[in-house]
Amino acid sequence: MQSNIPNPEGSHSESYRPEEFIEFLQENWIYLAFVLVIIYIVVMYSKILRDRKRNRED
Repeated sequence: MQSNIPNPEGSHSESYRPEEFIEFLQENWIYLAFVLVIIYIVVMYSKILRDRKRNRED
């Protein structure tokens, strides 16, 4: 039996360079923009619902 488990290469010790992050943004900007638009819509809709509820109570 082995006394310890060998670590697979690159697990949790892999470091990313800033160039890789920029490359990720360039390749996936359309998806990131879509997610941001969805978040914006949800936030604005929740504000509208909160204002309507406040107006009904007045």
